[in-house]
Amino acid sequence: MPASHDHGPRPMAEALSEAAPLTRQQRRLLDTLVDMGRAVTVVELANEVDSHPNTVREHLAVLEEHGLVTATSMPSQGRGRPRKEYRATSGSQGAPARHLVGLINAALRSFPDETARSDGYRWGQTWGDDIVESGLLNTREGAVEAVTSLMADMGFAPRASLRSPSCLQLTQCPLLTEGQEIPKGLCDIHQGMLDQVLKKEKVGASAFVEPFAEPNACRLTVAEHQRR
Repeated sequence: MPASHDHGPRPMAEALSEAAPLTRQQRRLLDTLVDMGRAVTVVELANEVDSHPNTVREHLAVLEEHGLVTATSMPSQGRGRPRKEYRATSGSQGAPARHLVGLINAALRSFPDETARSDGYRWGQTWGDDIVESGLLNTREGAVEAVTSLMADMGFAPRASLRSPSCLQLTQCPLLTEGQEIPKGLCDIHQGMLDQVLKKEKVGASAFVEPFAEPNACRLTVAEHQRR
Protein backbone atom coordinates (compact mmCIF):
# COMPACT_ATOMS: atom_id res chain seq x y z
CA MET A 1 0.00 0.00 0.00
CA PRO A 2 1.60 3.30 -1.04
CA ALA A 3 2.32 5.88 1.63
CA SER A 4 0.09 8.93 1.64
CA HIS A 5 1.19 12.46 2.43
CA ASP A 6 -0.17 12.02 5.96
CA HIS A 7 0.93 8.46 6.72
CA GLY A 8 4.27 6.68 6.47
CA PRO A 9 7.74 8.02 5.67
CA ARG A 10 8.47 10.29 2.77
CA PRO A 11 10.61 9.00 -0.13
CA MET A 12 14.36 9.29 0.46
CA ALA A 13 14.76 10.99 -2.93
CA GLU A 14 12.50 13.78 -1.71
CA ALA A 15 14.71 14.32 1.32
CA LEU A 16 17.84 14.35 -0.81
CA SER A 17 16.32 16.90 -3.19
CA GLU A 18 15.91 19.24 -0.24
CA ALA A 19 19.71 19.55 -0.15
CA ALA A 20 19.81 21.26 -3.55
CA PRO A 21 19.22 24.87 -2.37
CA LEU A 22 21.59 24.66 0.60
CA THR A 23 24.42 27.13 0.93
CA ARG A 24 28.01 25.88 0.99
CA GLN A 25 28.17 26.34 4.76
CA GLN A 26 24.91 24.46 5.32
CA ARG A 27 26.01 21.60 3.09
CA ARG A 28 29.34 21.41 4.94
CA LEU A 29 27.48 21.26 8.24
CA LEU A 30 25.22 18.48 6.96
CA ASP A 31 28.18 16.51 5.61
CA THR A 32 29.93 16.86 8.96
CA LEU A 33 26.87 15.57 10.82
CA VAL A 34 26.67 12.61 8.44
CA ASP A 35 30.35 11.83 8.95
CA MET A 36 30.04 12.05 12.75
CA GLY A 37 27.26 9.48 12.61
CA ARG A 38 25.72 10.34 15.98
CA ALA A 39 23.64 12.95 17.76
CA VAL A 40 25.70 15.99 18.77
CA THR A 41 25.14 19.31 20.50
CA VAL A 42 25.53 22.69 18.86
CA VAL A 43 28.75 23.27 20.78
CA GLU A 44 30.22 19.93 19.67
CA LEU A 45 29.34 20.64 16.06
CA ALA A 46 30.65 24.21 16.25
CA ASN A 47 33.98 22.91 17.54
CA GLU A 48 34.10 20.33 14.76
CA VAL A 49 33.63 22.91 11.99
CA ASP A 50 35.48 25.71 13.78
CA SER A 51 32.50 28.07 13.79
CA HIS A 52 30.51 30.08 16.34
CA PRO A 53 27.64 28.15 18.01
CA ASN A 54 25.12 30.87 17.10
CA THR A 55 26.04 30.57 13.42
CA VAL A 56 25.80 26.79 13.58
CA ARG A 57 22.43 27.03 15.34
CA GLU A 58 21.04 29.22 12.51
CA HIS A 59 22.20 26.76 9.86
CA LEU A 60 20.79 23.81 11.82
CA ALA A 61 17.39 25.51 11.90
CA VAL A 62 17.40 25.61 8.09
CA LEU A 63 18.49 21.97 7.83
CA GLU A 64 15.79 20.95 10.29
CA GLU A 65 13.18 22.88 8.30
CA HIS A 66 14.18 20.90 5.19
CA GLY A 67 13.91 17.63 7.08
CA LEU A 68 17.61 16.87 6.69
CA VAL A 69 18.32 17.08 10.43
CA THR A 70 16.33 16.05 13.48
CA ALA A 71 16.63 17.66 16.91
CA THR A 72 16.02 15.88 20.21
CA SER A 73 15.65 17.68 23.54
CA MET A 74 17.78 16.03 26.20
CA PRO A 75 17.05 16.13 29.94
CA SER A 76 18.52 19.22 31.56
CA GLN A 77 21.54 18.73 33.78
CA GLY A 78 21.05 21.37 36.41
CA ARG A 79 19.60 24.78 35.70
CA GLY A 80 18.78 26.17 32.28
CA ARG A 81 16.86 25.00 29.26
CA PRO A 82 17.08 21.39 28.08
CA ARG A 83 19.87 21.05 25.57
CA LYS A 84 19.24 19.82 22.04
CA GLU A 85 21.15 17.18 20.14
CA TYR A 86 21.13 17.08 16.35
CA ARG A 87 21.44 14.13 14.00
CA ALA A 88 21.49 13.90 10.18
CA THR A 89 18.50 12.04 8.77
CA SER A 90 20.21 10.88 5.57
CA GLY A 91 22.25 8.03 7.07
CA SER A 92 25.94 7.46 6.51
CA GLN A 93 27.22 8.52 3.10
CA GLY A 94 26.19 5.95 0.51
CA ALA A 95 24.69 3.57 3.06
CA PRO A 96 21.05 3.70 1.87
CA ALA A 97 22.16 3.06 -1.72
CA ARG A 98 24.38 0.15 -0.65
CA HIS A 99 21.52 -1.51 1.20
CA LEU A 100 19.14 -1.09 -1.74
CA VAL A 101 21.74 -2.56 -4.10
CA GLY A 102 22.12 -5.46 -1.70
CA LEU A 103 18.38 -6.03 -1.81
CA ILE A 104 18.33 -6.04 -5.63
CA ASN A 105 21.27 -8.42 -5.81
CA ALA A 106 19.69 -10.76 -3.29
CA ALA A 107 16.44 -10.79 -5.28
CA LEU A 108 18.33 -11.56 -8.50
CA ARG A 109 20.15 -14.46 -6.86
CA SER A 110 16.77 -15.96 -5.99
CA PHE A 111 15.94 -16.36 -9.71
CA PRO A 112 16.46 -19.82 -11.21
CA ASP A 113 19.63 -19.87 -13.33
CA GLU A 114 17.74 -20.85 -16.45
CA THR A 115 15.36 -17.87 -16.26
CA ALA A 116 17.52 -15.25 -14.50
CA ARG A 117 18.32 -13.25 -17.63
CA SER A 118 14.75 -13.19 -18.94
CA ASP A 119 13.42 -12.39 -15.46
CA GLY A 120 15.89 -9.51 -15.13
CA TYR A 121 14.89 -8.23 -18.55
CA ARG A 122 11.20 -8.23 -17.57
CA TRP A 123 12.08 -6.34 -14.40
CA GLY A 124 13.78 -3.77 -16.60
CA GLN A 125 10.74 -3.46 -18.82
CA THR A 126 8.52 -2.75 -15.83
CA TRP A 127 11.07 -0.20 -14.62
CA GLY A 128 11.00 1.38 -18.07
CA ASP A 129 7.21 1.68 -17.92
CA ASP A 130 7.54 3.51 -14.61
CA ILE A 131 10.15 5.89 -16.04
CA VAL A 132 7.92 6.77 -18.99
CA GLU A 133 4.92 7.21 -16.70
CA SER A 134 6.88 9.57 -14.45
CA GLY A 135 7.95 11.76 -17.36
CA LEU A 136 11.63 11.63 -16.39
CA LEU A 137 12.87 11.18 -19.95
CA ASN A 138 13.36 14.36 -21.98
CA THR A 139 13.50 13.49 -25.69
CA ARG A 140 13.44 17.02 -27.13
CA GLU A 141 17.17 16.94 -27.91
CA GLY A 142 17.09 13.52 -29.54
CA ALA A 143 17.58 9.93 -28.45
CA VAL A 144 21.32 10.10 -27.71
CA GLU A 145 20.97 13.11 -25.42
CA ALA A 146 17.87 11.61 -23.77
CA VAL A 147 19.62 8.32 -23.00
CA THR A 148 22.80 10.08 -21.86
CA SER A 149 20.88 12.30 -19.46
CA LEU A 150 18.86 9.37 -18.12
CA MET A 151 21.92 7.21 -17.48
CA ALA A 152 23.72 10.14 -15.86
CA ASP A 153 20.76 10.73 -13.56
CA MET A 154 20.84 7.06 -12.56
CA GLY A 155 24.51 7.23 -11.63
CA PHE A 156 26.15 5.45 -14.58
CA ALA A 157 28.48 8.41 -15.27
CA PRO A 158 28.21 8.09 -19.08
CA ARG A 159 30.99 9.46 -21.24
CA ALA A 160 30.91 9.87 -25.01
CA SER A 161 33.32 7.48 -26.71
CA LEU A 162 35.97 8.82 -29.05
CA ARG A 163 34.72 6.44 -31.72
CA SER A 164 31.25 8.01 -31.93
CA PRO A 165 29.05 10.44 -29.94
CA SER A 166 26.29 7.81 -30.03
CA CYS A 167 28.56 5.30 -28.29
CA LEU A 168 28.68 5.84 -24.54
CA GLN A 169 31.06 4.48 -21.95
CA LEU A 170 29.24 3.73 -18.69
CA THR A 171 32.04 4.30 -16.20
CA GLN A 172 30.02 3.54 -13.04
CA CYS A 173 27.25 1.11 -12.17
CA PRO A 174 24.86 1.88 -9.30
CA LEU A 175 23.88 -1.79 -9.04
CA LEU A 176 27.35 -3.29 -8.64
CA THR A 177 28.65 -4.32 -5.23
CA GLU A 178 32.41 -4.39 -4.73
CA GLY A 179 33.83 -7.80 -4.01
CA GLN A 180 30.64 -9.72 -4.83
CA GLU A 181 29.89 -11.92 -7.81
CA ILE A 182 27.63 -10.28 -10.39
CA PRO A 183 24.27 -12.06 -10.31
CA LYS A 184 22.75 -13.27 -13.57
CA GLY A 185 20.16 -10.88 -14.92
CA LEU A 186 21.71 -7.72 -13.50
CA CYS A 187 22.77 -6.24 -16.84
CA ASP A 188 19.57 -7.48 -18.49
CA ILE A 189 17.63 -5.14 -16.19
CA HIS A 190 19.32 -2.17 -17.87
CA GLN A 191 18.70 -3.54 -21.36
CA GLY A 192 15.03 -4.20 -20.66
CA MET A 193 14.60 -0.73 -19.19
CA LEU A 194 16.18 1.00 -22.21
CA ASP A 195 14.26 -1.10 -24.72
CA GLN A 196 10.96 -0.31 -23.04
CA VAL A 197 11.65 3.40 -22.59
CA LEU A 198 12.68 3.93 -26.21
CA LYS A 199 9.77 1.83 -27.46
CA LYS A 200 7.17 3.68 -25.41
CA GLU A 201 8.59 7.12 -26.18
CA LYS A 202 8.63 6.32 -29.94
CA VAL A 203 11.84 8.25 -30.53
CA GLY A 204 12.92 6.07 -33.44
CA ALA A 205 15.99 4.66 -31.78
CA SER A 206 17.32 1.57 -30.06
CA ALA A 207 20.05 1.01 -27.51
CA PHE A 208 22.38 -1.91 -26.98
CA VAL A 209 24.27 -2.56 -23.75
CA GLU A 210 27.57 -4.49 -23.87
CA PRO A 211 28.55 -5.29 -20.27
CA PHE A 212 32.25 -4.91 -19.39
CA ALA A 213 33.12 -4.36 -23.05
CA GLU A 214 35.86 -1.80 -22.36
CA PRO A 215 38.47 -1.24 -19.67
CA ASN A 216 36.67 0.16 -16.61
CA ALA A 217 33.41 0.62 -18.50
CA CYS A 218 30.40 -0.98 -20.11
CA ARG A 219 29.50 0.14 -23.62
CA LEU A 220 26.10 1.55 -24.58
CA THR A 221 25.39 2.25 -28.25
CA VAL A 222 22.38 4.31 -29.27
CA ALA A 223 21.24 3.78 -32.86
CA GLU A 224 18.83 6.33 -34.30
CA HIS A 225 16.75 4.80 -37.07
CA GLN A 226 16.35 6.56 -40.39
CA ARG A 227 12.80 7.59 -41.08
CA ARG A 228 11.30 6.67 -44.40
